[in-house]
Amino acid sequence: MYVSLVLNVSLILALVALYSLIIRSTTLGKKSWAVLNGLVFGLTAVSAMSVAYHYGGGVIYDGRSIILSLSGLYAGTIPTIIASLLAMLYRLFLGGNGVYAGLTTILFCATTGLLFRRKFLNKINNLNKLELLIFGLVVHFIMLACQLLIKPWPAGLAVISRIWLPIMSTFPLATMLTGLLLQQENRRFEAELKLRESEEKYRVLFDHAGQMIIVAQDGVFKLVNKKCLEYGYTQKEIIGRPFLDFIHPEDRKLVAERHLRRITEADFEANYEFRFLTKDGSTRWVEITAVRIEWEGRPASLNYITDITDRIRVQQEKEELLKVIENSHNEIYIFDPNSLRFTYVNQAALVNSGYTLEEMLNLTPLDLKPEFDQTGFRALLQPLLYGSKKKQVFETYHRRKDGSTYPVEAHLQLVEVGGKKSFLTIILDISERKQAEKNLEKTLNGIVRAVARTAEVRDPYTAGHQEKVGELAEAIAKEMNLDDSRVQAVKLASMIHDLGKIAIPPEILNKPGRLTAIEMELIKTHPTVGYEILRDIEFPWPLAEIVYQHHEKMDGSGYPRGLKGEEILLEARIISVADVVEAISSHRPYRPSLGLDKALEEIKNNAGKLYDERVVRHCLELFEKKGFKFKETQTF
Repeated sequence: MYVSLVLNVSLILALVALYSLIIRSTTLGKKSWAVLNGLVFGLTAVSAMSVAYHYGGGVIYDGRSIILSLSGLYAGTIPTIIASLLAMLYRLFLGGNGVYAGLTTILFCATTGLLFRRKFLNKINNLNKLELLIFGLVVHFIMLACQLLIKPWPAGLAVISRIWLPIMSTFPLATMLTGLLLQQENRRFEAELKLRESEEKYRVLFDHAGQMIIVAQDGVFKLVNKKCLEYGYTQKEIIGRPFLDFIHPEDRKLVAERHLRRITEADFEANYEFRFLTKDGSTRWVEITAVRIEWEGRPASLNYITDITDRIRVQQEKEELLKVIENSHNEIYIFDPNSLRFTYVNQAALVNSGYTLEEMLNLTPLDLKPEFDQTGFRALLQPLLYGSKKKQVFETYHRRKDGSTYPVEAHLQLVEVGGKKSFLTIILDISERKQAEKNLEKTLNGIVRAVARTAEVRDPYTAGHQEKVGELAEAIAKEMNLDDSRVQAVKLASMIHDLGKIAIPPEILNKPGRLTAIEMELIKTHPTVGYEILRDIEFPWPLAEIVYQHHEKMDGSGYPRGLKGEEILLEARIISVADVVEAISSHRPYRPSLGLDKALEEIKNNAGKLYDERVVRHCLELFEKKGFKFKETQTF
């Protein structure tokens, strides 16, 4: 029996060697590999069964337990299933009393191998001798247990008592040795694969590098990668030719000297720029990084050449742009986010401010902007620092060295200069624009006053009404901290809010008694008429729409469109409150003045319903806390 089993193990080792040759010769894909491995292990198991030890009565013993358990351990699930099916089919073909024991041996040994593979997957090719020996003992203990299925019962017990010693003394050891061989072959194969992959990787990196890589020796090119194609040359056209043939004539002396130093001085490393000639005769700027190497046993240089034509062009463009910035008529400043000190100012900034460059570099924006203090200015910078805003645009005043000031529009943003965050400010002198705005505002005020005068000439009882409404509305707008432009819009719209009354007959406007329903409806058309008159006139403010809405109420009960809440412009809501207060507290054609107290009571009682609560609150504060009083009626 020992002789037969030893021969069986020898066959297994020979077949494992054949497996090693097969895995090195195939170029199949992953799935095909799995099938091939399954066939190799399966045919090995079948071969082992074909030279098995015949116990008698169809009971045979061979090395299939070794092969199939190692298939599970090293080959994986699919190959082991294929190998097991081949082995089981052949065992069924052989038949005999031991067929069930043989089939279960195949099934359980293969399964044991797969379970151990799952347990030791991370070190499957690095199991030590003891671990493999324990694996062999477990597999063949299970194999012996399967012999209990030999028919008739209890024939298996007798078989086990006779074969356990030769099996357990030979097969676990054979399993360990075969496993070590498989591990060795797998590790060797993996190392070969890694070496091939590494060689391929470096070959790909060499040929597809972003730089032209050249080995130069004895003044000629010895090796060059495919990057040379971008310069119009093939590798054959470059290799073997003097490298100076490819250098711009004005740069050849520089390149030759540097190359000689690289070859003769071991520690010399060169990094410089020169012009490279392409095949079509054009010139490309390149940067070379070169080191000394040994090539075929002799000194040579390894050169990495990077095309920097675009970089040179960008540098030239930057220089041109810097000239434009330096000579710009707008003031340009760059300052540090922490210290706020200027790090750059252009010529226009120096001329307009009166400072020298040395003086300016010791200043901060706060020295030029009298309207700002440290806290307020840093608050302006915060949204830019945290990215919630891309740019800040605002108007302020700049103070010159002599103390005089001039209006400016500042465009402020966060930029990166030399890898460091800085603030860039472009300053526009808006003195002329401000003067033009003042002139325009003066003209518009004159137009509005003329229009207001036209309306009040037809309504002598309310002479000065619009001006008084404008006076109060302007005060409310300022109290609410509206910006200057909106305050101006409120004031001007107030002065012409009743412009539409010019379309209403004077006898209705000046009627001393109560108006009829028809007359009242006619009166209610004046916001629409005013809107129609103003809508085609280009104002910097929505005056036509404000006039259109000044009789709308918060609850939608107003006229002419029944707007409510936020649908009504804030400017119109302010005028609505001022209009009511002035109207109730003044003499009207159909009644005497009801007094200021009655007027304030009206807006207080209807705040939130008819009138904007916030507007009412500020109006009451003006009268009750700040002593606001209407001025005497002005005549135009």
